[in-house]
Amino acid sequence: MKSLIERIAAYTALIFLGVMGIAPFLYMFLLSTKRRIDIVVQVPPQLTFNWETFLRNYDEVLFRLGMASFIFNSAVVVGAATLIALILGVPAAYGFSRLRFRGNSGLANWILSLRFMPPIAVAVPLFLMMREIGLQNTYMGLILPYVSFSLPLVIWILIGFFDEIPRELDDAAMIDGCSRYSVIRHIMLPMVRPGLVTAALFSAIFIWNEFLVALYVIDAHSRQTISLGAATLVSAQRPIDWNIAAGVGVVTVVPILIFSMFIQRYIVRGLTAGAIK
Repeated sequence: MKSLIERIAAYTALIFLGVMGIAPFLYMFLLSTKRRIDIVVQVPPQLTFNWETFLRNYDEVLFRLGMASFIFNSAVVVGAATLIALILGVPAAYGFSRLRFRGNSGLANWILSLRFMPPIAVAVPLFLMMREIGLQNTYMGLILPYVSFSLPLVIWILIGFFDEIPRELDDAAMIDGCSRYSVIRHIMLPMVRPGLVTAALFSAIFIWNEFLVALYVIDAHSRQTISLGAATLVSAQRPIDWNIAAGVGVVTVVPILIFSMFIQRYIVRGLTAGAIK
């Protein structure tokens, strides 16, 4: 009986947490299917769905407000910055894990400390640098700063995964004639795949949601990211259309949510790696 009560309590708590987590998103989606007048008059909004209103709202969000273009810009920046961070982070993490040199631990801690620096501390210098080298209002003007912000976290996540792999595998491969590059490519990368996915996900989420650096670097409307585009909805010159704002929230969340769902099994393995050791 005691075990049954504990199980019921555990499932009740999990269900409660799940509902609390998904309820705001469902409420936002419900608001995005309503007319503005319905949101003002019907409090709370009725659980009804009008397909015509739904299509009209999302047509305005994606095309009239240009959110489809902003999503594309964010996808380009996120994909390129994450890929570059992984390409640079893999050999760096492998070096910290396998090579022993003076200042190894101190340098690794210093790299991690860079991740704690708030973007506001470097936003103005980044703007001046990008303007001077002609990268303002370009994808590369965002990709380079985001790589520098993401790289410390990527390195530290991958160091933990490389540390779990026995060094004997490296030695055996090098005795058989493999170079360091071959060891990383053919042996290490397949074994740290969950770590790569986990690092890529955290990097992508940070870049997708980042606002301040993009605000300083990007002025052109055609190069705005999804975070900048969503911020334009809040204006003192006109009232906020809450149904349209909710639609923007939905299209902002859905891409990263779909990406997370496809790689969730790697996320679980990545976050729990090393727990037994």
